[in-house]
Order: sequence, then C-alpha cells, then structure tokens
Amino acid sequence: MAKRHPSLFPLSRDHHDGLMLALRLRQGKKALLRDWSHDPKWQANYVSNFYQQHLVPHFEAEEKALFPAMKKHARESLKVIEKLLDQHREIRVRMKRFQKPRDLGLDEQLRQFGDLLEQHIWIEERELFPIFEKSMRREVAERVGKQIELIRKQGKE
Repeated sequence: MAKRHPSLFPLSRDHHDGLMLALRLRQGKKALLRDWSHDPKWQANYVSNFYQQHLVPHFEAEEKALFPAMKKHARESLKVIEKLLDQHREIRVRMKRFQKPRDLGLDEQLRQFGDLLEQHIWIEERELFPIFEKSMRREVAERVGKQIELIRKQGKE
C-alpha cells in the first residue's frame, strides 16, 4: 500500500487485517490452518466477531468523520463514497447471515464475502484515499484524523 497521510493510518492498518481475512476466505480449503479452521461455521463465527471488533468501528469512523468531510471538501469523491456506502450496507446484510449460519452454500457465501471485503478495501486504498491526500487541506485532514481516532477508540471500548 502507498504511503498514507497520517490521518488515514488507523484505517490503513485496519485494511491490513481485513485483507488477511479476505485472503483466507477466498482461499477456502487451501487456507493455511494456523489460527484458522476449514469448518465453514467456525469461519462464519470468526467473520461475525471480526465484523463486531474491527469493521463496525472502522465503518463508523468512515461514515461519521471521513465521508462527511470528503463530501464537503473533496466533491470529486462523491461517486466513490456512494459505492463504498453501498458496500457497507451489503456487508451488514451478509453479517446477519453469518450470525446464524446454515451449511447450505456457506462455503460460497464466505468466499463471496472475502471477494467483497477485498474489493472494498482496494477501492478505499486506491481511489478514495488518494483523493483525500490530494484534496484535503492540512487542517481539515488533521481534524478528520483526530475524529477517526476518537470514534474508533469509542467503538472498541
């Protein structure tokens, strides 16, 4: 990943963990078993826990701090933000299925979730974050960074 504006460091660090999860889900039965299981119900439970611990505070920081600031100060980000918000909604819907998993098609649902998560992360890293770094004034970017840290900290308490 490219060198990021310091305000985006927490979100980019989250992306590393998300990409590791996405890779394992996409690998299916070929994923290495260290701290992992090939059992789809175990994986669905892991994904649900990951969502609560990592994605909920991450999405909240984006939706309450990053996206509103970018909509105001970097209007060229609007289409990308709408796409990301659509993916946030889709991820939330999929989480409901993983909280009460059924065996039928679970392997494929997990693989598809891995694809979606990876795609989502790369849109942020390759499209949204470069717009932020190019368009945001320093004082606005720093304020957004402080808001991101505060929201994520509150979400993980």
